[in-house]
Amino acid sequence: MENTFRDDRVCFVCGEKNPIGLRLRFRTDAERGEAAAEVAFRGDFQGWTGIVHGGVVATVLDEALIYAAGAKGHLCVTGEITVRYVKPARTGVPYALKGRFIEDKGRIVLAESVLTDGEGLEVARASGKLFKTRHKED
Repeated sequence: MENTFRDDRVCFVCGEKNPIGLRLRFRTDAERGEAAAEVAFRGDFQGWTGIVHGGVVATVLDEALIYAAGAKGHLCVTGEITVRYVKPARTGVPYALKGRFIEDKGRIVLAESVLTDGEGLEVARASGKLFKTRHKED
């Protein structure tokens, strides 16, 4: 896939220029292929009263997949994501978000991510197949 993607810092999840976005700040570990961030969802991201909309949960899990691949030097877009919701995420509560690179399969990168609560209990997890757009050094 030809790289026609450019980062203008307005990403809904991590873009610091997006006034309505989440503005997450990911930390990455290149050696381990991991990414991590903290998130507290505002009330305007709810579905049911006080419960974060599942699509927003899936969105942050997706971003953690991309950052984990990026930690290993791969610029990717999501080709497939599978999300498993374990329990509802609540608005206004801090959560830990982690992504982990699993495997480089040529044009595809495998990664997984997890959202946990303050007690370390799993809220949701995802696995994904990511298409490489190019390697960071290209």
